[in-house]
Amino acid sequence: MAVVFSRACEYALRGLIVMAKAKDREVWRVPDVAEESNSPAPFLAKTFQQLVKGGILNSSKGRRGGFSFARPIDEIFLIDIVNILDGQRLTYDCALGMPDCHDENPCPFHVHWRRIRQPLIDALSEESLAQMAKK
Repeated sequence: MAVVFSRACEYALRGLIVMAKAKDREVWRVPDVAEESNSPAPFLAKTFQQLVKGGILNSSKGRRGGFSFARPIDEIFLIDIVNILDGQRLTYDCALGMPDCHDENPCPFHVHWRRIRQPLIDALSEESLAQMAKK
C-alpha cells in the first residue's frame, strides 16, 4: 500500500531506477521495464507519458522505439518525478486524506506531518537518479 507516493509514482520510480542502472541501454520498451522492475505495464505506460510531458523522458515510435531519458540522470532528481506524477500532494495534502485539513484548520495529525514531510522533501530534492542507480 502506498504511504507517501501514489502507486503509479512508486512504479515509475522503480522503473526509472532500473533504466538508470543499465548503462549499456538507451531505449526501453515499457514491457521490459515492467518486467525488470516488477511493475504493471499499464501503470508504467501511463506514467511514462506524463514524464515525457514533464521533460524527464523522451519517447520514440516504431520498431526500435521506446523511452529514453530526456536529460542526464544526474540532473533528474526524485522530487522532479514525484512532482510530475503526484503534483504537490506531498507538500500540501493531508497525510490522513482529510480534504479540509490545512494550517488554519489542522487535523489531529497535521502538526506531526509538517515535521515529517520537510526532511522527506529535502531528501527527494537532493537524490538524483544517478545516485539511486549506484545503490
